[in-house]
Order: sequence, then C-alpha cells, then structure tokens
Amino acid sequence: MEIDWYDVDRWVMGEAWVGSRLQEHLVGLCEEIGPRWSGSEGERRAVAYLLTEWAKAGLSDPSEEGFEFDTWAPGRATLQVVGEEEWEIDALPTLWCPPAEVTGPLLSVGYGMPHELDPLRDRLRGCVALVQSGLEPFSPPRLFYDRLRDLAGAGVKAAVMPSGKGGRLLNCVPTTDWRDLKGSREAPIPVVQTSSEDGARLGRRAGQGKRISLKVETAFQRGASANTVADLRGDLWPEEHLIIGAHHDTVPGCPGGLDNGSGVAPLLEVARVLSGLRREKGVGPGRTVRFVTFGAEEQFLQGAFSYVARHFGPETRPRMMLNLDTLAAGPMKGVALQFPELRPLVQGQLDAMRQGLKCHVIAQLDATGDQFPFALAGIPNGMLWRWRFVGAHPEVGFGHSTSDTLDKARVRELKEYVGFLASLVLRLSHVPPEAWPEDRLDTGEIQARLKAEVGTVFRTM
Repeated sequence: MEIDWYDVDRWVMGEAWVGSRLQEHLVGLCEEIGPRWSGSEGERRAVAYLLTEWAKAGLSDPSEEGFEFDTWAPGRATLQVVGEEEWEIDALPTLWCPPAEVTGPLLSVGYGMPHELDPLRDRLRGCVALVQSGLEPFSPPRLFYDRLRDLAGAGVKAAVMPSGKGGRLLNCVPTTDWRDLKGSREAPIPVVQTSSEDGARLGRRAGQGKRISLKVETAFQRGASANTVADLRGDLWPEEHLIIGAHHDTVPGCPGGLDNGSGVAPLLEVARVLSGLRREKGVGPGRTVRFVTFGAEEQFLQGAFSYVARHFGPETRPRMMLNLDTLAAGPMKGVALQFPELRPLVQGQLDAMRQGLKCHVIAQLDATGDQFPFALAGIPNGMLWRWRFVGAHPEVGFGHSTSDTLDKARVRELKEYVGFLASLVLRLSHVPPEAWPEDRLDTGEIQARLKAEVGTVFRTM
C-alpha cells in the first residue's frame, strides 16, 4: 500500500488539535488523582486510569507489570534556630534524605568547595552547614553530591540548602549522581532545602554563634509499583517494535502537571491518534508501536530498569526507544539521541515532515530519564530536544513542587507535540528493516564510558 504522507500528516495534525483530549487527561491525572509517588495509592489509581485509556484507544493487550522496589517514605522536616522557636523556618527533605535529629552550630560554607572548607576545618565537625547547591561561578565544576561527601568526611552533621528560587518555593530534589550505579542512593548526610528567603536569614545568623536544631522524619523500605504496557500492532513487520514511553509517577506532594503529566498525556494522545488513523484512513504502523508508562522514575528509574530486565533478552530488542519527559517546559525542536548510529535515519524522517526539526546526539550518557536503562542495555534511544538543552519556559521552575499544577502545561504546545510525534513514530515504523543501521552498540564499552563520566557535570548544550 502506497502511503500518501501529505494526507496522513494533514489528518494526524488535525486530529491532534481538534480531537484533543489533553486537557481531560491532565485534569484526570493531576487533579482527580493528584500526587503519584510510586508505591502510593495515587500511583495505583494512575495505573488503573492508564490501563482504561489504553483500552479506549483500541490498543492490544493493555497490561500492568508490577515490580517490587526500594523506596523512601517521605516525611516532614522541622528546622529551628535554638532560642528563636517562634520562627518557623521553611524546610523540605531532599529526596532520599535519611532520618535525623541533630543539633549543632550553624556554619555557612558557601558552595562547600575545597578552598572554602580548608579555612573552616577546625569548626566543621559537629556543625550544621548552610551550603549553596549550585556550581560556584568560574571554578572547576564539582557536583553537589561530591561536595556533600566532603562535608560528611569533615564531620558535618547535616546540611541546609537554600532554594535558588524566590517566593518561598521549595522543590523536592535529589542530591546524588544517578550515573553512579554502585554508589549510595541516600545523601551522605541529612540534607533539607529551605526557601531562598529563610536561607538568606539563616546566612545572617551563621556568623553569630547560633545553633540549629534539625529533625527529619523519613524512612527507607520496600514497596510495590507497576509499569503499564500496550501495543499498536504493526501491519508489515509486527514482530519488530518501537517503544515510546513516559513516567507516570511524581515526587511526593506534587500534582505533576509538568513532570510528568505533560509527557503522559501526549503519550495517550499519540496512541489515540495513531489508532484512529488506522480505523478511519486504513493506515497503521508498519512495525508494532509499544506504549509504556514507567513507575518509580523519580526513584532512580527503577521502573525502567525493571522493564529492561524483564523484556530483554527474552524478547526481540526494539529498534528504538523514545522517551517523553516534561514536554510542556518548552516547544518541540527535534530529537536528541543517546548514540549517533540512527542520526541520519531520524533526521531523514524529520526532513520529510518539513517542519525544520533537527536531530542531535547527546555528548554524555544521560541518566536523567527513563531512556538511561535502555542505553545501558545497548538499545538505541532518544528524548525530545527541548528545554533541557536550550531555554525553558518560566513554568519549569515549579517542577518537583506542590505548585506543579496542570495549569503549568501549555496545552496548545502539547497538541503540536502530539501531531509531530504521531507523524514521526508512524514514519519510523515504516522504515524497512534493511534501511536501519546495523546495531553495533557494545554494552561493555557503554559501561566503561559511564564509569569515566561519573562525577562529571552533565552538559546541556
């Protein structure tokens, strides 16, 4: 069957806009369900919602793939300057912060760089450090995780990290390097975030001999989560497949409009549009398109690791995995691949779409999303080139916070994403097997590359 791509693109883009259910999905996920920390009741409701939507879209074999995982029970943090009990200081545990109950002198250590710690050696042991998490300007970059280990090695009891944003905004953030697969998942010392306003006020007290009391109520435990999987079967090479995925979980207390309602809702819409195209125009994918949502992404990508371990190698490896994460933080510019082999092929499909979209290759192994476990398994993968690599809408600052509500997602831009993604995935599904480059990815070489990159600062351009 000869495909009229102009007619297909016109139908796909029109349906992505006029028939859009994006707002409905965002309301369902972010308001009716709300926060979806993996292992919680909210996540279980989200999984049920997704399975229902896969069936509504006409996909085959919608299924829930459960897995057990290491999790962290989020709690509360209280922070006080001893003798100033009337001051309720903003405090939020960082992700996987260990429980703590400590009191010690408050000491400002700047960015916690070696040249800042050396003059303070005699005062660090037993203190609570006020430390900036960003990179010190102009200095050789040193990751925050490594600076925390320096503080722990010097005997610091705990750290308070002021937010880099104003308006008393707190973001639930990790403190470890996720590329370090053999390292500890928890912070080297208890770390809580405070607002920039309270951080500045604490900074003014740090040189006055004040003492800090910090209590963190958290716990580490085992939990249960699940991925969801459904297929749109291919017409020509049904045993081959592409994967397009997004994580459905959020950090604690976060409605997840940006992260990652704006990835899951477009994923649902791409499935609906492609299924409708087959039904109404008789044009289906050439090879099977598998739609996957991952649990526990915010907890060291454990859902994606579980998926990779479960499916490969009992099954044929996918030709490619494409990850959708936090799309509403910026307009679509193209595709960023982890490995270079597919660059000419993908750019050729983007050129055929005539929208000026570009394909690039990420210079380092990217552990910030669910594509990472696929990369370690030697599976070609990519993500959408948007805010992380150049620019961002101001709404991105609300990610990982209670303010990440569905109004932070720009639905008009997401409609464009859906149309472009549906057209791109359909085109890739029709590329004949012999036109795909030979898969020469070596997992041993990938592991060696990862080892060399642990501790380096991840480039964004």
